[in-house]
Amino acid sequence: MTDDEYQELAELDRVRAGNPVLDAWLQIQQQEFPAWAQQHDGDWDFTPASLERVEVLVRSRYAGSDQAWDERGSDFLQTAAWYVGEVHNRTCGTQWQFHPDSADADPAVWPFVTVPFDRLFDFEDEDGIESDARPLYTPVNRLCGILDAGGGSLVADLDIHTPAQ
Repeated sequence: MTDDEYQELAELDRVRAGNPVLDAWLQIQQQEFPAWAQQHDGDWDFTPASLERVEVLVRSRYAGSDQAWDERGSDFLQTAAWYVGEVHNRTCGTQWQFHPDSADADPAVWPFVTVPFDRLFDFEDEDGIESDARPLYTPVNRLCGILDAGGGSLVADLDIHTPAQ
């Protein structure tokens, strides 16, 4: 990777990590979370074990992934997604990112978490195509995906932030 490519990636990371669109979304979710947590009674302590409860909650609310995908912009799923992302951030040291231009994308693009830029070289692209192979984890999409057959586990998803050895 050339110095120019590195600087380009660093600038993209800076833009995605701090911008008014992302900041507004985060503020809304933080404000909504106390009411969401009270409505969905339980110990929402931002630990990995609490992800199992999010999974149960999502499975009890939606008949299938199609219904969840249709409602991924809902207050319920957006706040649940924020919670899942915050568990990743607090457990794995990831951070929220969202490119401000993504707000106008069709289909909708949502905020995601990824490891910080200083860990850029911890993750290698097996095919040698991508210069930034850090995992991008989009919680709202993942919440919809767990409803698919063989959809995996939110707790196991935390492992994506650990580079292959």
